[in-house]
Amino acid sequence: MAQKSKRSDGIVRKYFVGGNWKLNGTRESVKKLVDVLNAGDKLPENSSVQVIVAPTALHIEYCMNNLRKDFALCAQNVSTDIGYGAFTGELSAKLFSDWGVTWTIAGHSERRRRMDKRKKGHNEGESSVANKTRFALDAGMNVIVCCGEDLSERRGGMAMEVILSQLQAVLDVAKVTPEEWKRIVIAYEPVWAIGTGVSASPEQAQAVHEKIRWWLMEKVNALTSSHVRIIYGGSVKPKNASEIISKEDVDGFLVGGASLSADFIKVIKSVPAEFDTTTRDAKRQKRIAEIRDIKLVEVANENALLKDQLAAVKAELSRLQGS
Repeated sequence: MAQKSKRSDGIVRKYFVGGNWKLNGTRESVKKLVDVLNAGDKLPENSSVQVIVAPTALHIEYCMNNLRKDFALCAQNVSTDIGYGAFTGELSAKLFSDWGVTWTIAGHSERRRRMDKRKKGHNEGESSVANKTRFALDAGMNVIVCCGEDLSERRGGMAMEVILSQLQAVLDVAKVTPEEWKRIVIAYEPVWAIGTGVSASPEQAQAVHEKIRWWLMEKVNALTSSHVRIIYGGSVKPKNASEIISKEDVDGFLVGGASLSADFIKVIKSVPAEFDTTTRDAKRQKRIAEIRDIKLVEVANENALLKDQLAAVKAELSRLQGS
C-alpha cells in the first residue's frame, strides 16, 4: 500500500475508513472487539488508507490505552457548548481534544432525524451541526460532516437539495475556510440505507459524490473540490465495499454495524493500494475548464442581451425624437 500520502500543501492523500460503534459495547464486548481489531494486519507507514474508530465516550479511554496506534480515535458527537463550565451532561470539543481525541462526527442522520426516526428529543438542526463543526475545528479536531436524504426526499427528487442545504450551513454558519476544509471529511449517508441492510448502488453513491464535488468547486475552490475526501456510509459490508470504492469520487467509508466485528478489517482491505491523485487532478482541471466555458457562455448571453436592450433604447429614442 505504498503511497505519497501528504504533500507540503497539507492535504492528506489517503482513503478514509471510519468505524462508528454508535451506542454499542459492554465492558466485555469492547475488550473482545479491540482484541479482534488489534489482530488485523498493521497498516504500513505509507498506507493508502487512514482509519479511525468512534467508540462511545465511555469507552474512549479504554481504546486509547489498548487499541492499536495506527487507528485514530473519534468522538461520535460534541456539545454546542464551548470549553468547560456548568454544562451538566455535555462533552465539549475542547474536552475531547484535551484527552487526545483528534476526530469527531458531526450531523450523523441518527441525530439530525432523532425525532423523526426514534420519536425522542428533537431533530438536530443544520445550524447546530455547523456550530459543532466550528467548535471542533477551533479545538484543533478534524471533523466528519455527515449529510444525506431520506427515502421520501429521494423519491421526490429533492436529494441534492437536502444534501447541499446541509453542507451550505457548514459553509455559512461555521465559516469554514479553504484551509480548514483540509481537516474535514464529508460523509454521504443516505438515511434509507443506514441500518436497513440496503445500500445505495455504487452508481447512486458516485452520482451524489460527484455533485458534492461540483458544489465544493463552485462554493470554495477547485483544489478543495479535488481533495476533500467524500466517503460513503450506509450498510457498508465487505461484500459491497470493493465495488463502491471503485468509483472515482468515493474516497472511503463510514462503517456502522460492520465496524463491530472482524468485517471492519475486511472493509479496510477493500481499499485500493494507491490513492489516485493523478485522476483527481485531471478531473479538477476538466471542471475548471467546464466552469470557464459556462461563464464565457453566460457573459456572451449577457452581452447579447445588453446589445438587444441598447438597440431597443435607441429605437425608442429615435421614435420619440421623430414624433
